[in-house]
Amino acid sequence: MIELPRGIGGAMAFILGACVGSFVNVVAYRLPRELSIVTPRSFCPNCGHPIPAWANIPILAYIGLRGRCLICRGAIPFRYFLAELGLAVAALYLYLSFPPADAAARFVLCAALFAVSMIDYDWRIIPNEISMPGIVAGFLAAAFAMPEIGWKSSLIGILIGAGGLFALGALYELARHQEGVGMGDVFLIGMIGAFLGWPAVLFTLFLGSVLGSVGGILAALSGGAGQPLEGASPEPAEADVSILKTAVPFGPFLSLAAGMYALFQPQLAHWYFSG
Repeated sequence: MIELPRGIGGAMAFILGACVGSFVNVVAYRLPRELSIVTPRSFCPNCGHPIPAWANIPILAYIGLRGRCLICRGAIPFRYFLAELGLAVAALYLYLSFPPADAAARFVLCAALFAVSMIDYDWRIIPNEISMPGIVAGFLAAAFAMPEIGWKSSLIGILIGAGGLFALGALYELARHQEGVGMGDVFLIGMIGAFLGWPAVLFTLFLGSVLGSVGGILAALSGGAGQPLEGASPEPAEADVSILKTAVPFGPFLSLAAGMYALFQPQLAHWYFSG
């Protein structure tokens, strides 16, 4: 088997990551709208015109067009650029830091987490179309491509992740008579446990909860929380939002914590066990 020079391999990983980031943007836009992620070709969400191939080059096109549509000059969300650049950097880092199969599995998870974060932020939903197949893919990856994880830790991660979060949500609903944990979050943490094992579940729930609490407080203080989604009509009681009752999407915070673990698991394990 011919091994690519490290520099060429890294460049290819960066380009591949950027292309996947572009596809993740398509998925995040189309999936919750029940549009095909294959056809039609990429189009501007502002004017609907198809985007020429040269104007759809990841990262470079956004910079060259200064974040504007070529046709209508409407603003292109900065997060499109962020997803492309973020996954490109993640792919490069994983290529340089892990064996190929392990790196590929972690990158698949990172791409799924990016898509989940954008969809949950916009729509307050985590699509089962991503997380449920992700549980199966994560278990297979842990069993055959990620020796640091292994199938036993993956299986335990699924059980204590999805099962534990579901039980916690059921107890909360029983006590408070309102939903405390959405099933989307349950399947998401199950996918994270499948890919990264049970220690990642504990890390993700802890750090994700801390980040979510901080994010909720900042959102409430800034007045950006509790805003209804497009077409929503909240009841008067729901419109009165306090800091303690601020509704923020939990998926992005879980995804951020899990992404950090996927990228820096060896360093985190060394830091924890070495004191």
